[in-house]
Amino acid sequence: MSSIRKDLVFTFGDRHDGVIGIPGLTIDGNVIEISYFFGDAKPKNIVVISSQAGCPMSCAFCELGSEKFARNLTKEEIRDQALLMLAEAGLHGFTVDNTPHKVTVANTGEPMLNTALVDGLELIAAAVPVSFKVSTILPATKIATETLARLADFAARHSQPVQLQISLISTSERERQEMSGARLSDFHAVRKAAELWRNKNPNGRKVNASLILTSDMKSDVDQVFAILPPELIRFRFREYVPTLHGKSHGLRMISSPQLADIKKRFEDRGYDVGDWASPSPIEWRFGLAGNVIRRMYLDMLSRAR
Repeated sequence: MSSIRKDLVFTFGDRHDGVIGIPGLTIDGNVIEISYFFGDAKPKNIVVISSQAGCPMSCAFCELGSEKFARNLTKEEIRDQALLMLAEAGLHGFTVDNTPHKVTVANTGEPMLNTALVDGLELIAAAVPVSFKVSTILPATKIATETLARLADFAARHSQPVQLQISLISTSERERQEMSGARLSDFHAVRKAAELWRNKNPNGRKVNASLILTSDMKSDVDQVFAILPPELIRFRFREYVPTLHGKSHGLRMISSPQLADIKKRFEDRGYDVGDWASPSPIEWRFGLAGNVIRRMYLDMLSRAR
């Protein structure tokens, strides 16, 4: 029996640009988010799963930022999310046999704080042929350091690519820390993480560094070039999709000219720069940032009472 169940499925868009969202229900009553992104512009269909119920990080830009941490998900719950969503995708004609898939750990929770993370990924890898990406804000804790090392070992032996994405949030150390309610690794620690990743996976992909691209957040290449050089890091640019929690902290959308200027400045310094993660029209239309589908579900339940 699955450790995660559903009682509602959200679908947005069509086969050319679509999203499926499932508020995953744990046996003890927690609600997490599982999502699925597909469309003509995506080289792989993407299953996005959660690592925790609630989150201890309290990030200003995240829809989950004001909610309390409940617990880590078990390795079975990590696996069962992916299998539940892949079964749902199969109803829409998408299977791992006819479409390449990637499982991304980036929804509810901070994955590096869950000691069961790698065990859960191992269970997924044993069940379905997928690549992986793990997105972390990189807390400054011993558990996060140990989990990262285990993840790097997993990446070295997995037959398909495993990506590590670190959310820098900002190129300003001060601004990065102010966006979180818990202590984060500084840029020197981020560099050590990238060096570990390269040493464990010399033929693997560079670490993605992700910036929260708002109209006001610092995105100055000169602030990071010396510490996080192009040979270790590539930058992932994704425009900020507004959330209710983010709006309450004054975060505002970036303009297209601002985005183009930032991208060029990083490219001119030798960085691999990707804007492949830019929100699709459907994501913009419905404001589909992480944990927004979960909030929609909880709002519906609240109105029904």
